[in-house]
Amino acid sequence: MSIELDKHFRYNYTIGILNGAIFGFVDALIAPSLTLAVFITTLGGSSLLVGLMAAIYNGGWFIPQFLISHRLQQLPLKKPVYTGAAAVRIVSWFFIVLATYWLGATHQALLLAIFFVLMTVYSLAAGVAGNPFMAIVAKVIPIPRRGSFFSWREFSGTAMGLLAGYLVAVALSPERNLSFPQNFTLIFLVAFGAIGAGLILFTLVHEPRETITGESITFGQQVRAARGIVRQNHYYRRYLLTRFVVAAGDLATPFYAIYATRQLGAPDSIVGLYIGITTLSALLATPILSYISDRRKLRWILLLAATMTATIPFLALLFGLLPTSNAAPYAFGIIFFAYGIGRTAANVAFPTFLLNLAPPEQRTLYIGFTNTVLGVATFIPVVGGLFLDLFGFTFLFLITLTAALGGLWLAVGLARAHTPTY
Repeated sequence: MSIELDKHFRYNYTIGILNGAIFGFVDALIAPSLTLAVFITTLGGSSLLVGLMAAIYNGGWFIPQFLISHRLQQLPLKKPVYTGAAAVRIVSWFFIVLATYWLGATHQALLLAIFFVLMTVYSLAAGVAGNPFMAIVAKVIPIPRRGSFFSWREFSGTAMGLLAGYLVAVALSPERNLSFPQNFTLIFLVAFGAIGAGLILFTLVHEPRETITGESITFGQQVRAARGIVRQNHYYRRYLLTRFVVAAGDLATPFYAIYATRQLGAPDSIVGLYIGITTLSALLATPILSYISDRRKLRWILLLAATMTATIPFLALLFGLLPTSNAAPYAFGIIFFAYGIGRTAANVAFPTFLLNLAPPEQRTLYIGFTNTVLGVATFIPVVGGLFLDLFGFTFLFLITLTAALGGLWLAVGLARAHTPTY
C-alpha cells in the first residue's frame, strides 16, 4: 500500500461505505421490480413497460462503460468524469419530481413518457459514472479489504433499505390519505434528496493520481483489446459467461410484486413489506458474507448467489400450485427473502471477482467491457414482460427457472477453476 493510499485509506473506506448506504436506501425506495412497477401500472403501463423500466434502470448503468473506457484509461484522475455524470443524474431526478407532481393527476400518458425519458438519461449517466467509480475503488481499496468493503456497502445499504420500505408502505397506504400523484411525489422527492447527497459525498474521496504509461488509444483499438482478453484469458471468459447467464435468471424479477397484486389479491401497500423483507434478509446475510469473503471463500458466496437465483422462480411456481388465501400475499414474502440474500451475495462476489482478476493496467477495459456486455443481459426482463403478456405467469416462471439452473451449473464450474489475482 502506497504512502498516499495508507494516509487516506480509512477516510476513503468510510466515504465509500456511506455512499453505499445512501444508494442502498435509494435502490430500495425506487426499486424497479417493486415501487416503480406499481408506479408504471398505476399510470396504465403494460407488463412490457415494467420490464423495460427494469432494463433501463439496470442496463443504463452497464452499457456506457465500455464506450468510455478507452478515454478513461488515459486519465490520471477518474473523479472528474464521475462528478460530471453526477450533475446530470441530480438534474434528471429534479425534473422527475416536478413532472410527477404537475402531470400525475391530469396527463398520465405524458407523465409516463417523460418519466421513461428522464430515467433513461439518469441511468445512462449512472453508467458513465460506473466505470470511474469502480476504478477509483480499485485504486483506494487494497485487495485484502475489497470483499469486506463491498460487504459493508451492502450491509449499510440494506439497513437503510428498512427505512425505505417503511416510507413506501406509509406513502402507499390507503389509511394515510395520500392519493396519486402525491404519494409518489413524496417518494420521488425523498429519492431526489438522497441521490444528491450520495453523489456529492463520493466526490469527496481522495483519489491518488496514477501514472499513465501507455499511449492514448482509439475506440477501435479498445474493441480489439477487449476481443483479445476474451480470447486469451480463459478464466475471464468463464467469469463473463457465468455472470451473463446468472443475470438471465432475473427474467421474472420485475414481476413478482405484480404477481402478488394481480394473482394473490395483495394491496399496493404490500410493496413496502416486500422491500422490508428483502432488506432484512440482506441485512442478516451481509455480515456472514463479509466474514466468508475475508477468509478467501469468495467461491462460496458466488454459489450462494446462483443458488438463490434458481430458488426464487421455483418458489414462485410452487405458489401457483397452492390454493389462494388471505395469508398467501404475506407468505409470498419468502420470495423476497431469498432475493435479498441472492442479490447481496451477487453484489459481493461478482465485483470482487472482477477487480481481482483484472490486471491494473487494463482494469478500466475489463470493467467497461464486462459491464457493457452485462448491459445487454439487463434487457432480458423486457422479454419477460412480453412472455407475461402473451403466455402468463407460469410460463414466465418456468423459463426463468431454466435460465437460473443454467447459471448455477456455470457457477459451479467457475468456483472450481483457479482464480488469477492482481
